[in-house]
Amino acid sequence: MIYIICGEINQGKTAKIKSIYEENMHGDGFVTEKIITDSIFCGYKVKRITTGDSEILLLRTEFFPLDETPFFTKGSFSFYEKGFIFASSIIDDIIINDTGPVFIDEIGAIELAGKGLHDSFRKILHTDKTIYITVRNCFVKDVISFFSLKKFTLIRI
Repeated sequence: MIYIICGEINQGKTAKIKSIYEENMHGDGFVTEKIITDSIFCGYKVKRITTGDSEILLLRTEFFPLDETPFFTKGSFSFYEKGFIFASSIIDDIIINDTGPVFIDEIGAIELAGKGLHDSFRKILHTDKTIYITVRNCFVKDVISFFSLKKFTLIRI
């Protein structure tokens, strides 16, 4: 079964997926947490829910280090390849160790374009695991269609 936690930006999707994990403390996965410096939103990091380990996923382009090359840029954000590699490795660990349920924050435009966590998400969908994902309202129908999701429940924020 797939549970799609859906809502708008800054509406509490990440808080909801964290609370579901914290209710039972079973499974594994990751959340994306805001990076805020001196009250300024700078970007997001990927944080593993079981260990607290994290990697930077993206920064607003004006904060991206000049001596580094982004994996790709979308809108006003530049993405780190190591953030996606880290998130993908968590999904690989979940599959190898047969852990569940799975928590993925979030699936959206990047995955619908065949980038980011597209391949890893497809891999985890081929398991029989319970999966919790967050998706912005504007992408819910596209995610359901693009990934051919059949058995799912929407959890609206």
